[in-house]
Amino acid sequence: MKHDVIPYEFITSERLTIDYVNHTRDLTELFPRHFKEPSIRKFQGNKQEIVKKLLAYNQKIDVPKQVTLNIEALNKPETFAVITGQQPGIFSGPLYTIYKAMSTIVLCERLSSPKQSFVPIFWNASEDHDISEVNHITTFKQNEPFTIYYNSESRRTALSHLNLDKSELKRILTIIDCISPDSEFKKPLLNEITRIVQISSTVGEFFSRFMIFLLGDMGLVMIEPHYLRELMIPIFEKLVRKPTECTRILAETGLQLSELGYSPKIHKKSAICNFFILNEKGKRLQVKHEGKFRISNETFSERDILDLLEENPSRFSANAITRPVIQDFLFPTFAYVAGPNEIAYYAQLKGVYDFFSVEMPVIFPRFGATITENKISKTLAKFKAKINELKDPEKLLKRIASERIDDVFSSFKGAVSKGMTEVIQRADSIDPTLIKPCFSAKGKIFKTIEVLEGKIASKLKQHDLIARQQITKAYNNLFPYGDLQERHINVLEYIVKFGQEFLKAVHTNFSDARYGEHKVIKC
Repeated sequence: MKHDVIPYEFITSERLTIDYVNHTRDLTELFPRHFKEPSIRKFQGNKQEIVKKLLAYNQKIDVPKQVTLNIEALNKPETFAVITGQQPGIFSGPLYTIYKAMSTIVLCERLSSPKQSFVPIFWNASEDHDISEVNHITTFKQNEPFTIYYNSESRRTALSHLNLDKSELKRILTIIDCISPDSEFKKPLLNEITRIVQISSTVGEFFSRFMIFLLGDMGLVMIEPHYLRELMIPIFEKLVRKPTECTRILAETGLQLSELGYSPKIHKKSAICNFFILNEKGKRLQVKHEGKFRISNETFSERDILDLLEENPSRFSANAITRPVIQDFLFPTFAYVAGPNEIAYYAQLKGVYDFFSVEMPVIFPRFGATITENKISKTLAKFKAKINELKDPEKLLKRIASERIDDVFSSFKGAVSKGMTEVIQRADSIDPTLIKPCFSAKGKIFKTIEVLEGKIASKLKQHDLIARQQITKAYNNLFPYGDLQERHINVLEYIVKFGQEFLKAVHTNFSDARYGEHKVIKC
């Protein structure tokens, strides 16, 4: 599999992220450490407790030996964690989830040496409750993106508590079997996934097992936060005692970002507390504070909430603001691997880390990829098109049509230009005042030629249905729903076709990439 690279500016329009990744501006007031100049942060947590929890969870989901060895290595003082995370999407969700995990694995391989070693950990954000973000899978059906939904009536239930509907997953696998091409890999793949479905009980657990199936042999460690809840008590206690302080800090940092010319990504109402309470059924309830704590329609004192925390810490759940701090409070984190939007998000969190006396880790940009199958590569080569051109297929079609008549018009315009030069010279010899009307006439002639050229090109574009079909097919494949492929298409699309070799190819391409680079992988 060969590769090329797509410029980072094409991947995201987020100016702050671009400046951070390219290191074109001093942003140390937002990011104390930069991935081009990394350093190990201080960690004062309990490694033994974390190792114990990690082993218990990963043994429960039947991880291979390499994962267990990585967890045990965390006990050593010279071993650190590289973490990434995502909500537990059905069958892992969009490809970028796999790319984040693979980036974490590659980063650990690059950094490890005889003096220091690094372990890849994936934070399965199963405390999230927005089922609409994770309840679908997108593959291709007859060369067009096709989305299949996992039907669930649950609302606001943490995915760690949401029972897995095995009949729904079997229905989705049946559809995938019908619409995907036949290959030597498909039947054993679908059989193994069916087995994983059978032994999983919740949406969160199924995600972890599926990720281990894909990347466990590369040593990826999985964890769900509810397995660590009792270790989080000091963070939640501080959140209860100063319930709106983080919200105030976020607003303050937002103003700082605006002064630097950036747009803050986090906006919170002043009464919002940055944690949730789960009820007996696992539903996440928002907590507000205006003199007293308000949860649903009930009010509670600070003492009430602290008593609940002491009695039942499993009822407490972090939100997107406090999740990173908790993660780095618990783990000996050297680095977090983030997507483009996450980097802009992290820019607002330094003050929150300071509030909890936790140092921020180094933020590394993940690698990305666009998979270009042979049939798509042939189309791009045929029309001498670059992938970024394909983002605007109508413009590309017009360019292709124009090139078919360029030789004729180039010759024609050359002849006209030469003739007009002779006319202008003759007019100048007769009367210099004729030069201006001659240039005016020349401009009008060329304008008329351009109009004619455009009309002919438009007609050619309309008539060339084959070119349109091929370009549209390539566009749908590389930019499904008008967006980057990695933001929609699921990994099963390519494992059905290429088996585990697909993941090995991604690993190989990421291994020689620059941090944050988006590869075009031809297969």
